[in-house]
Amino acid sequence: MATTTEKVSSRQKFVESYISLVQGISTARFDEFREFFANENDLKLAVQEFRNQLQEALLSKVNRLWDESDIDTNVEVLEKMKAKAAGTTIKMWRPTGKSANEQVRPLDVNKLKMSLKFYQYQLGFQKERTEELIYNIETMRAKHQDVRTRRTHLLQQMANEQETFDAIRAHQRELDHKVNVDLQI
Repeated sequence: MATTTEKVSSRQKFVESYISLVQGISTARFDEFREFFANENDLKLAVQEFRNQLQEALLSKVNRLWDESDIDTNVEVLEKMKAKAAGTTIKMWRPTGKSANEQVRPLDVNKLKMSLKFYQYQLGFQKERTEELIYNIETMRAKHQDVRTRRTHLLQQMANEQETFDAIRAHQRELDHKVNVDLQI
């Protein structure tokens, strides 16, 4: 476990980085405002006041964030992880040590199971639909056969009636002819 001096030192490093960042702001960046100041010292004092206020604002936010986020504990955990991995020279992209195929195999199996369920459902649906269509086709075939049989029967009946009609007509013509012959006498 890290001591309080280590906690302070990591926090102090962070604070010192912010301070050096703010103190690195040069007076040259404020050259466009130079004409508003009476002399060079006034400009330098204004820039120093800007640096001090910026540093104060940044450090108050950093300190509040540091305390609220429990960064000390997180830094401690990171240091432990760093110490634990210090002897390891091999980069481990996957903490499990398994290959990518082995690691995603359960996901692939679940996906395949879901696909299988879907295809089984589709197969059942298609089987029901096919059975319905087969029944409808067989029914329509039976009706079609009945219509063909009835048509054949009716055509035969029409042919028989036509023959009977032709025979009667021929007999009527004969009789008409005999009547005409008898009337001419």
